[in-house]
Amino acid sequence: MYLRPAFTETDLDKITAMIADNSFGVLVTRTETGMDASHIPFLVARDGDGLVLSAHLGRPNAQCAAFEGGAAVAIFGGPHAYIAPGWYAAQPAVPTWDYVAIHVHGVLEPVDDAAGTLDILRGLSVHDPLGFTPDTPPAAYMDGMLRGIRAFRLRSTKIEAQWKMSQNRSVADRQGVIAGLRGLGQTQVADIIATALPA
Repeated sequence: MYLRPAFTETDLDKITAMIADNSFGVLVTRTETGMDASHIPFLVARDGDGLVLSAHLGRPNAQCAAFEGGAAVAIFGGPHAYIAPGWYAAQPAVPTWDYVAIHVHGVLEPVDDAAGTLDILRGLSVHDPLGFTPDTPPAAYMDGMLRGIRAFRLRSTKIEAQWKMSQNRSVADRQGVIAGLRGLGQTQVADIIATALPA
């Protein structure tokens, strides 16, 4: 990722929280035919100065071949919004886009035991509004389901995070952007910009 110093984020707690809140990411690996990508939900956990991502793919997915120590990158997008040039106090101006983007590079490792796979599935099931967990269906049914997937972990070797939230603009410009976004109901980006304003 091209990282501009004004927008680079290195706070691992902040990055971890953003991934947890925007956990549907993209796993990118190299396959025999080139690059491949899968859109999947991830779990994220701190591991010292790094991160461990956990997820699973369908067993027929060609990306499963990379699980034995293959390199990968997981990509996450966070809140984003179009920024209208008319919101800036300084004129003339042009439009831009404010956004959060995170790339977690790392090495893949398989989770081939049923207990480890079930732990990952339990973690992912927190999204279920009706309380489903992998312990809900009969064990025989789940055994069949487990045979159809492969779980994995991605241990980070490099983390790139970009919080492009108008930091390069004056306070007056940022206040105009916040007001414009809130006027459109786009409060997530407005709130992130507001937290970085000088006290």
